[in-house]
Amino acid sequence: MTETFGNILRALRLNAGVGLRELARLINKSPGYLSDVEKDHVPPPSEEMILTIAAALNEDKDKLLVAAQKMDPELFSYVAREPRAADFLRMAKAKGFDSSDWQKLSQLVEYTNLGEEKKDKK
Repeated sequence: MTETFGNILRALRLNAGVGLRELARLINKSPGYLSDVEKDHVPPPSEEMILTIAAALNEDKDKLLVAAQKMDPELFSYVAREPRAADFLRMAKAKGFDSSDWQKLSQLVEYTNLGEEKKDKK
């Protein structure tokens, strides 16, 4: 079975022991809409709604955001405020960064403690 947003949402909901109607009530949506989302009859909901669903299921928001191919609004705001972040992402895209490149970059950031000095001053 393909891992679509709807399939992942349904699995997370069932794993959390939350019924369809209960989740619909918790996120202030109709059960019919939620059923359509789980069956992939409609596109994934907005980023904000995905965050609401993740919180209602006590789940990691990133699982659902990745499944929906959407960006965390906090990250979007950060990139919008930091033009060099957007430039770096454009370069990474142009160079075809893959998961091993991102892993190496993450290790480099950890090894060199990039950003730690600024974080400690806050």
